[in-house]
Amino acid sequence: MKLQKNMDMKNLYDRYCLRQKHSLFLSLLVLAILYAVCVVTLILISDRPARENIAHLIPLCITAAVCFLVAVCVQVQALFRVLAIYFSVAVWFCLLSIVFVPMLLLEKTATKDNVAIVMCIIVFIYTMMPVNKIQALTASAVTSIAHLVLSGILSDRHVQCLNWQLIANAVIYLCMNLVGLYHKWMTDIAQMHTFMDTRYCIESRIKLEYEKEQQEQLLLSVIPAYIAAEVKRGIIVKMHQSTLDVSRRPSAPPSSMFHEMYVQMHKNVSILYADIVNFTPLAHGMEAAELVKTLNELFGRFDKIAQDNQCMRIKILGDCYYCVSGMPISRPTHASNCVKMGLEMIEAIRAVRQATGVDVDMRIGIHSGDVLCGVIGLRKWQYDVWSDDVTIANHMESSGMPGKVHITKETLMQLDENKWEVEPGNGAQRDELLKEHEIETYFIVPLKRKASIESESEVDLKALGSGPRGSIMSSTRVARYLESWEADKPFANITEGVVAKNIELTSLALIEASLLQPRRNSCWNFRYWINVEDIHPVSLHFTDTSLERLYYRQPDPVFKYSIACVSLIYFCMLIIQVFFMPKNLVLYISYGAIFFLFVILLGVSWAENVQISKSRHTAVLSSVSRMVTDGPCLRMFITTTTMAVLVAAAVITMVDCTLSDNKLKDSQSIVNFSQLVISDTTSLFVSTTNITRCQESSSNNCYFSSYYAYCCLLALTACSVFLQVNFLLKIFISLVATILYIVIFNYLRPDIFTSPDSETEFPLTQPVKYTIYVTLLFLTLHVIDRKIEYTSRLDFLWKTKFSFEQEEVETMGSVNKILLENILPAHVASHFLSPNRRTDELYHQCHESASVLFASIPNFFKEFYYQTDITKDGLECLRVLNEIIYDFDKLLLKPKFCAVEKMKTIGSTYMAAAGLVPGQENKHQTPHHHLIVLLEFAFAIIAILNQFNKDSFNEFRLRMGLSHGEIIAGVVGAQKPQYDIWGNTVNLASRMDSTGVVGKIQVTESTARVLEAAGYDCVCRGPVHVKGRGMLTTYFVRAPGMRSPENSRDRSFTLDMKK
Repeated sequence: MKLQKNMDMKNLYDRYCLRQKHSLFLSLLVLAILYAVCVVTLILISDRPARENIAHLIPLCITAAVCFLVAVCVQVQALFRVLAIYFSVAVWFCLLSIVFVPMLLLEKTATKDNVAIVMCIIVFIYTMMPVNKIQALTASAVTSIAHLVLSGILSDRHVQCLNWQLIANAVIYLCMNLVGLYHKWMTDIAQMHTFMDTRYCIESRIKLEYEKEQQEQLLLSVIPAYIAAEVKRGIIVKMHQSTLDVSRRPSAPPSSMFHEMYVQMHKNVSILYADIVNFTPLAHGMEAAELVKTLNELFGRFDKIAQDNQCMRIKILGDCYYCVSGMPISRPTHASNCVKMGLEMIEAIRAVRQATGVDVDMRIGIHSGDVLCGVIGLRKWQYDVWSDDVTIANHMESSGMPGKVHITKETLMQLDENKWEVEPGNGAQRDELLKEHEIETYFIVPLKRKASIESESEVDLKALGSGPRGSIMSSTRVARYLESWEADKPFANITEGVVAKNIELTSLALIEASLLQPRRNSCWNFRYWINVEDIHPVSLHFTDTSLERLYYRQPDPVFKYSIACVSLIYFCMLIIQVFFMPKNLVLYISYGAIFFLFVILLGVSWAENVQISKSRHTAVLSSVSRMVTDGPCLRMFITTTTMAVLVAAAVITMVDCTLSDNKLKDSQSIVNFSQLVISDTTSLFVSTTNITRCQESSSNNCYFSSYYAYCCLLALTACSVFLQVNFLLKIFISLVATILYIVIFNYLRPDIFTSPDSETEFPLTQPVKYTIYVTLLFLTLHVIDRKIEYTSRLDFLWKTKFSFEQEEVETMGSVNKILLENILPAHVASHFLSPNRRTDELYHQCHESASVLFASIPNFFKEFYYQTDITKDGLECLRVLNEIIYDFDKLLLKPKFCAVEKMKTIGSTYMAAAGLVPGQENKHQTPHHHLIVLLEFAFAIIAILNQFNKDSFNEFRLRMGLSHGEIIAGVVGAQKPQYDIWGNTVNLASRMDSTGVVGKIQVTESTARVLEAAGYDCVCRGPVHVKGRGMLTTYFVRAPGMRSPENSRDRSFTLDMKK
């Protein structure tokens, strides 16, 4: 899969490079057509007969026609992708025909002619043709060598200094090839960076979408959507405020004495509580995997029933299930929805009972009223509901009867009397709270089931309950039967999200859409140059000035390579000038000073990379080198100075170029130089005969004036070497240079370019010819520079967007981490986020030794909580509970309590456990270290609540139950997955709390023995009746004196609840 992705990415990159070359290739075709048409027009209007110019006209016309045909064909992108190399070869042959056809057909051929057009062809090949580096080097080398060989063969052997001209031409071609390779190498790197930055940006965007999708799924698994938005916004605001400097943070509003609480009031809803009767003894015989699977199937079916009846599941408490109808969307049928759901739950469990013969049933309690719903605390958020009506609904379930739906009079009043039949429930006789509030209760009389349903149940009973049923444990029979329900697995959608399913294909598709989107514009359309609205279409500046400043100030790590390349061009110009130009004081002073300048620039720019020693001078040079790389103003000054110096150096010796007959003097200077540079062993290139002829036939100093034009072309090429410099600066200097050269060719010194002993039969004069070449090269370099500027700015734009996207990804990752920590324990979350996990398996763990704590505040709802206008229907009372839970949760952030996991809050009860993380036990710790840690946590929350009471003038008291032993942990529920623990240890801890005494920690006898062995003082309470266990001897753990926690906040508030 990875290899396939790499192949697809390589193919995509090749297509991207081809797309980048598409516009340049079209520009090449346009320039070739313009050149051919311009030269043909000038030839036709010249005085020479057309038949004498046929050798020039034929290749020019063919080139124009072929280029036009190719330009039409490449408008079809598919055709260009397939035939790009063939189009390039065709254009290359046409350009070669312009050079070589006249050379082969005409009688006179000069070695110093056609060099300019060959230089332009080399530039075309490296910069504009859709070929790779090897193909470009091959084509350029063939072009250069072919011209050198043919010009050497076809030229008159008696021409002045033939071998020197061939060497000079070879130097020029070598220089152009090296510059072309440099340009090709740097642009390929820039294209690769742009492609990779685009890829990273798009992949980060996909990752961001995946993070958002995953975050939504995780958050909505515990919190409804209408509260989830507030939770996310609150988290992001807090993260943003935490990154601000303390002095810049906004002052806290007066209400900041309270922490954020995401709770809303919903009126006129119905609450359903359901409990699976006789499930606890059934669960005792199940293995961990079997229990978790059974609960997941049951609660998965209940979730489906709730969804069908427009009910929202709130929470799972062991084998207890409760939900609400009428929120977040108000529904007039909320009571009917809950009743129908209760009946369907009873039917579902009856099917289990009839099919397996196991005595399990449902006890349902329903009440209608108002609720506060949301999340409280700092960690392990779970959506919950609070109100007096919720408490009544809970007691309706506990006072109900198995197999019946127990409703209050308030619920009955919401039902259609003609649709439902009821009978007295007498709940007040079985529950003190119902009796205290004089609540009338009723049982729903189920509608008569159809005979077909009864017969189907009998078939199920015979099929699944007969035969070996008696020999199979009841728990196993239930588990096997529930497998047929095929409930979804928890968090199955996390790894199968819309984005996550096809993330690889999505990445490739988006990259292709961003980099290879179809373009309606053609190369001569003005808008062709840019299709990004962030960049100005003319100047290519960013429309955002801050972005432009960042782009301008970015360092240029390749600047030293540009200096090296310009130095190479200068060296080639120096060789040509020494070969053929007057060797006078102007040459020595100008080129000597420039040589000294380039030595300094090379030393400064490369000092950081080439350190011979660690002396102080080397350190200074390195710092200067870094200043050049990082300083945009200094780089611009160096670039401007370098380009201006080379432009001037190309023609500076022309001031002393005359037509005087100083044959011997000038020829002798050439001989002296040849003797100085070329030893006797170079007779292969320069013979004594040639030197003598060069002496005798040289008519003036400027006989080789064509090489002035070639130096001008080299100087123009040098202006384009600085790839990272703003193209407006380059075009300005190049334009000034082009105008200067044209003026010199045609007005200031036309005499040296109109020598009467011209060797060729080219129909145009040399000033006109060189004017065309200079203009052609200027336009070519402008097109290239503009394309490079656009690519560079686009790359910077992608990098900037990538950085912004990366920040968003990191922010979402932090939010996601916070949400994970508030939904699942870290080791459970890592399991579900693992890409290698199997989605068809349920998460479950069996812990042989773990501890469970239940800590309740019994007097909170009995004495403190009131639903009045002053308390905003209990909202302000719940805010106090949120503060208490928040302080409890903060204790979990301390390293000493890292092994404690908050499980949930149930009303005003706080449930925590320890010893649930596999592999967390230290070999130096006792086997029951988790119990000690959890007990210390219990002592800590006692101290926290005492300090809270002191600050707020309240009298809240804790009643706590603690137990340890074997525990089964797992995640159940597909629509709203929930991490929970089950087992006898959990039930005992809950009973230790419910049967305990306010202000004390009650533990079982086995737990007390472990604590006493660890040095804690336990006092025997005596036998206590525990539901489901009979009489048990329990103990109270004596809490040591606890000091008030540090940094406690002053909460000087009281509420007059009873007004």
